[in-house]
This record gives sequence, C-alpha cells and structure tokens, in this order.
Amino acid sequence: MQTKDIGMLIIGTIIALIGVAIHILEPGWIINPSGTGGAFVGAGVALIVISIRSIRLQKKGTVVEDERIFHIAEKASHKTLTILIILEGLLMAFLGVTAFDIQAYPIVSLLFAITMLSYAGFYYWYKRQM
Repeated sequence: MQTKDIGMLIIGTIIALIGVAIHILEPGWIINPSGTGGAFVGAGVALIVISIRSIRLQKKGTVVEDERIFHIAEKASHKTLTILIILEGLLMAFLGVTAFDIQAYPIVSLLFAITMLSYAGFYYWYKRQM
C-alpha cells in the first residue's frame, strides 16, 4: 500500500466530514448549505472509493498507473478542455449580447457537471480505443 493512497483516504474522509458538518450546522455565511455539504460529501466519497479501488488492485498485483493510463488521461483532459473553452466562449458571447440576469451558481454547477461527465466519457472512450 502506497502512502499516496493512504493520504487520499485521509483527505477524502476529512472532506466528507466537512460536508457533513456543513450540512448539519448550516452556517449562515453559506448561501446553500445542502448543496455545499453535498458537494463536499460527494467529493470525499469519490476520493475514498478511488483510493480503496487502487489499494485493492495493488493487492491483487495489478498495475494501477502506467504510461498508457497517463496518455489516455492527457488526451481526455485535452478534449474536455477544448469543449469547455468553446462552451464558456459561447456562454460569454450569449451573456454579452443579451440582458439576462442569470445567477452564477446554476451556471457554475452546470459547467462543473459538463466537465466531469465529458472527462469521464472521453477517458473511457480513449481507453477502449487505445
């Protein structure tokens, strides 16, 4: 077991606990405690699951990280970045020529979801292609 995996487990647990605390305490300075707490819990649980999967694969003797995995991640990141730049440019142009009074929270949430879904989609697509 690598120290990186143990560190990710600890950080994931801390992030998830912060999310639970935000959701329970509902501080007044946070606009949306449920959404913020949920985001922290989700990120923490994701880190924990990824760490546990990595540890289990290493115990079986499977190579978790190699040059192929890094190359696939680079290609998926580049394609995701390209799509986000185009989407953000279109959004800026749309907001620049219209008089809509749009809240930032839904837009940022949507861009975050698009980022995560497009990266995961491209990662698995490139993984099958290579």
